[in-house]
Amino acid sequence: MIKSKSRSLLSLTLIYTIGNLSSKLISFLMVFFTTYYLTREQVGEFDLILITINLLIPLVSLQLSDAGLRWLLGEKNDEFEIKRSITSIFVFLVLSILLFTIFYQSYCLFKPSSYSILFNLLLAMQVVYVFFQQTIRGLGFNKLYATNSVINAFVYCGTSILLLTLFELKVEALLISNIFALSLTSVQLFFRAKMYRYISIHSFSFNHLRGLITYSLPLIPNSLSWWAMSSANRYMILLFLGAYANGIFAISYKIPTIMTMLVGVFSLAWQESSILTYDSKDRDMYYTNIFKKYLCVIFSISYLIISVNQIFIKIAVSGEFFESYRYTPILILSTIFNSIAGFYGTGYLGAKKTKHLLISSVIGGITTLLISLVLIPQFGLFGASTSILLGYIILSFLRVSQSKEYFIIDFPHKIFIVYLILYIIISAIGYIENLYANIFNVLFACCIIYVLNKNVIKSAIKTGLNKVINIKN
Repeated sequence: MIKSKSRSLLSLTLIYTIGNLSSKLISFLMVFFTTYYLTREQVGEFDLILITINLLIPLVSLQLSDAGLRWLLGEKNDEFEIKRSITSIFVFLVLSILLFTIFYQSYCLFKPSSYSILFNLLLAMQVVYVFFQQTIRGLGFNKLYATNSVINAFVYCGTSILLLTLFELKVEALLISNIFALSLTSVQLFFRAKMYRYISIHSFSFNHLRGLITYSLPLIPNSLSWWAMSSANRYMILLFLGAYANGIFAISYKIPTIMTMLVGVFSLAWQESSILTYDSKDRDMYYTNIFKKYLCVIFSISYLIISVNQIFIKIAVSGEFFESYRYTPILILSTIFNSIAGFYGTGYLGAKKTKHLLISSVIGGITTLLISLVLIPQFGLFGASTSILLGYIILSFLRVSQSKEYFIIDFPHKIFIVYLILYIIISAIGYIENLYANIFNVLFACCIIYVLNKNVIKSAIKTGLNKVINIKN
């Protein structure tokens, strides 16, 4: 039973890997390309715009896209319920976007902004795009979800390069490209998944919408707390250290997104799998089995990223951003704890106990903000990095403790400590600004990764060889 569930999870992970990872990798590389066209201040400015939009999205959407996914996964064979869920959410989001636009543009009449129209459009398209993505996932169009993500990334990057190089636009180039890519791919999703079949004003149900909102409302402070832990201190960096430091930190934070991308691909599949298997008898055994493998994978990824960190920064970004490599090890460690907390948090979605995510998330968010206020003025960007790390450590500790009420995962404490010690060693070597030390670190990390994953690697090689032999025969 566990094997069949694991194969299902692997299948979903492969689909999301092809789409999400490739698309996010393209967008990721695009960030470093922009360092040759934008100053540190402009990079920091664009980063703050995206962070502010990420703050507003849960407030505008009420996280109803996540509620829609949860309901659609449970209503795959009930067309009436599917129509009712999609229509109710769609109507609400349209009205919410219109209401936000009225208030925001009225506010801009008194406090004008150079990017007010672009900011408004990008926020609206982000809300719509996320809703369409979650809807097609709920309907089972996973391959469409994956291919659409790739198209979005190519359109965004192609348009950005065109506007940056030929038209010499700066921050506007990235905003316009984002809006264009989201609009184009949203239209594609709408028609290719034939979503118009599920939207009918007659299917709108206020009572059903109220039930969806009851589920999604606890996700809002949860989402805001995640935002507070990962992004809120950008405003403090701007306040205490200036715009140029924000640009440096924005690049530092992009390196951990490699790991976030890889983990995120799994998380999408894990979200579906954990929801669908929550009520099964062998749930705890299944969750524990997956978590142990997951822990090995996220540490293996972190070892590789940390070992190549300094070399990559030297090659990929403009020289004025080189110091960004110094803050990456702390930020990647925070991503590890973030990933652990996220794994446990997904179990709450399966239990439909979203309100119980609040306590840990709020505590983690408040902790990060308070520590940032103390550390950033004293230790600069190291303080900003450390505050994020401490926030995620507290969050993951609380999630592990809280989750026992709903499911039991046998946390491998001894293995975790070994992984952590190896991480600290690789990170320490990574601070040496010497090419030979960098090369040694890469080789050392690769050896550790091989030892930790040798059975998987050998199995993959054996499977690959067998396929080659079968093709020849």
